[in-house]
Amino acid sequence: MYLVFDIGGSATKYALIENDKIIEKASSAQETNMKSFVRFLDETIINYQKSYCIEGIGISSPGTVDPATGKILGESAVEFITEYNFSYHLQEKFNLPVAIENDASAAALAEVYYGNPDKDYLAFLIIGSGIGGAVVNRGEIIRGANFEAGEFGYMLMKNDEGVFTNFSRLATLPNVRTRMIEKYGIHDNTYNILNKYYEKIEPYYSEVESMFDYLAMGIYNIAYSLDPEAIYLGGAISSDERFIDSIKEILTKGIFASKTYDIRPVSFFNDNNLYGAYANLIKTIEEDKKLEQRSIHD
Repeated sequence: MYLVFDIGGSATKYALIENDKIIEKASSAQETNMKSFVRFLDETIINYQKSYCIEGIGISSPGTVDPATGKILGESAVEFITEYNFSYHLQEKFNLPVAIENDASAAALAEVYYGNPDKDYLAFLIIGSGIGGAVVNRGEIIRGANFEAGEFGYMLMKNDEGVFTNFSRLATLPNVRTRMIEKYGIHDNTYNILNKYYEKIEPYYSEVESMFDYLAMGIYNIAYSLDPEAIYLGGAISSDERFIDSIKEILTKGIFASKTYDIRPVSFFNDNNLYGAYANLIKTIEEDKKLEQRSIHD
């Protein structure tokens, strides 16, 4: 039995996996500091150990992850995540195999190991409160010199006011929700915002349409700069067929139509990160690897 965690901006999901299948899962609102977060991890593991034989712990995390040490650098949806190597802490405290991977890379690994893709060279966009990304070639994550290959969310763009910002802040529904509040004083959830877009209700329609344009722009840039055989879209929104169909349609129009695209939803939608954390853990155990205490640049 294996316990896996998927750390997100608003919540941490966790699941028990046995024989490659999730048998139980839950989530907890995200903690506000590292001390309480580590306490949550410790207590969750201890509680599960009372009823199950936990053989290893897998983690999917935002940020720039060094899978050899467990250290996390850079910016992420969870600001305190870089303060302490909690993965190494868990390995030493519980004397169990622990493996950690960037969340988008975890989503990609789930597809590689359990989604049976028919292509080798793949790009992944994982869409949540921001946009994570990963690039895979022949089953292996391409990491880059600083573990940041595929960080598409930091792609530089200009917003409608001509101000530089990044892809993540322009092409996700949670950021549309923020703009609805700031521009119109409208407080609504992302589910309703998307529904009202399809009902063509303003200002929902214009704001979501702008989001789709930015998303298409990012996909267009990825398609030309990397030329992957397929581009997978993940995150909870990927389970909405309307969303996938909308972006496919926009990519057939105007300048976007100069490139052909193979756009696909990930196989396990919002659970891809959990399955990817598990795949990474199993691979780590099979290779008999442990997290090491060393510099991230060694």
